[in-house]
Amino acid sequence: MKFVFCEGGDDLAVITGVASSIGLGDIHVEPFQGKDKLRNFLRDVQTRPEFSRNLVTAVGIVRDADDNGGAAFQSVRDALIANGFKGPDKNGGFVANGIRTGILIVGPLDGKGMVEDLCLNSVSDRPEFPCVDDYFNCITQKSKRKDFSSKAKLRAWMAAQEDFDLYIGKAAEKGYWPWENPAFDPIREFLRNL
Repeated sequence: MKFVFCEGGDDLAVITGVASSIGLGDIHVEPFQGKDKLRNFLRDVQTRPEFSRNLVTAVGIVRDADDNGGAAFQSVRDALIANGFKGPDKNGGFVANGIRTGILIVGPLDGKGMVEDLCLNSVSDRPEFPCVDDYFNCITQKSKRKDFSSKAKLRAWMAAQEDFDLYIGKAAEKGYWPWENPAFDPIREFLRNL
């Protein structure tokens, strides 16, 4: 059995979508419900029958880089090691000693960012996409607000779609993200190597 553990439901939907698009149906994807919960999640997961019976061959952890990909990687690596797993030495890497273990920190913006950035990048060539930047530039010029999260930009892009009220996970389930787009290459490669 192979597991991928990710931060939350949106990440689950994206990882499942990418896995399905490349025909990897043997990977179990499960959220650990927040980066601060990973260490305890890894402790508890080892009590499951599939772990205690040595049926698990690989575990991959996928987490957003947020503002610091290096710190995110070290946090995941520390959580793995604290729970008896081996920790790879580099992002996207694996280590094999018992259970094959890998870490993927999603940070497409020079080591920063999140899965929402991958989704935005995957649709950035669409004709309506420049309107998102225009919208936020207008808000910046007419208010004191200067920074906008990727989540906000994704919601603005979704507002232009037929199913405008969808969040990233539901948009993934409805087929809004083009899984074949190079923006998803890091996830695709990580899942293939698992």
